Amino acid sequence: MVISYQGGNYVKVSAGSLTFLVDPADERSFRGAQFVLMTQEPSPFLKKGVGETLALREPFIISHPGEYEVQNIRITGYSFGTHDTATDITYRVVMEGISLGFLGHLTRLPDQKMVGGLADLDILFVPGGGKPWLQESDAAKLVRQLEPGIVIPTLLTKKTCDSFAKELGAKPSAPAEKLVIKKKDIVPKASTVICLAS
Repeated sequence: MVISYQGGNYVKVSAGSLTFLVDPADERSFRGAQFVLMTQEPSPFLKKGVGETLALREPFIISHPGEYEVQNIRITGYSFGTHDTATDITYRVVMEGISLGFLGHLTRLPDQKMVGGLADLDILFVPGGGKPWLQESDAAKLVRQLEPGIVIPTLLTKKTCDSFAKELGAKPSAPAEKLVIKKKDIVPKASTVICLAS
């Protein structure tokens, strides 16, 4: 599996011939992707109606809570209520035996039902920059609660990955352009902070 961070909350994940995107910045990014996860509906990044116009061809746009399967990839979306005028959605994706959690644009700690759905994650993508998203202290609290193998902060705004790692009491990795990883490389519940350069 290859993971790259494109800035903001935009993440690209590839394994073999399959690629999916989380919160891409624009429709040009869709090329080569089989599906796209949007953590806010309507998306502030896409033109109104693009999900409907692209729904019948690749990539498949997922922007609502529910259970999905795309090319043997299992996806579960959880509604987190509204932020401003958008509905916030978090996702759990299982791909190549690796479970990934995308917390999207969380602004407050989730309830226990959602936490239960995100338990036992191998890799967690969490907003790590504080305001206007989840405060660093709350993000760290959530990471400790979920105990993923790897933590990748997103939405860093002016904050750095180092600042988020310090809040967790962890030492971050040196920023890398991408993460290449297999299931056997992930230490369960280690909460290793990996910084990806955008």
